[in-house]
Amino acid sequence: MLTTLHLCPPHGWRVKRYKRLRFQPGLNLLIGPNGTGKSTILRALATCPNCRKDEQGPTDYVFFDSDSMNPKRTDRPIRNSTDMKLHVRALFSSHGEILQAAFSTLRMTPHTCLLFDEPEAGQDFDHILALRAAVDRAVARGVQVIMATHEVLFWERAHMIELRRGYIQRVTKALCHMRCLQPEEPPL
Repeated sequence: MLTTLHLCPPHGWRVKRYKRLRFQPGLNLLIGPNGTGKSTILRALATCPNCRKDEQGPTDYVFFDSDSMNPKRTDRPIRNSTDMKLHVRALFSSHGEILQAAFSTLRMTPHTCLLFDEPEAGQDFDHILALRAAVDRAVARGVQVIMATHEVLFWERAHMIELRRGYIQRVTKALCHMRCLQPEEPPL
């Protein structure tokens, strides 16, 4: 399990608020407006040999972003049978179906750290709820999840890493304000 990420200078330059990030077991959310470094942190975790990771035991990183699930992309090698299954399914599936296939195909252990870059993008409400349920099942099995997201449905029971100070308060205030503006239903 990943406990701390120390960003190398090039990645640290792109992520303004943090040079060192701490993660918890379970669901960890990277939240903030566009351009604050959510995707940069995930890519650093997945690929950067110069960023230092503090881990408790062996950790296997599995990275998903909408680009990696594009079946027309040919620059990524198919490394194993799981990659092959996901690639073939992606030819005939929507983004949401690909994510569901990934959860059913991946062999996840308590040593797995799933990295998701905005998996809710392009999803309808039902697919977002199904994705949240799949994430909760993975976390219950001991899998660590680190997700960049704008979706507030993931906020409950999550360790949130706010990449711009005041972002959580701003979103919460806007959502509460919108709820207050909704007309009341007439009594029956």
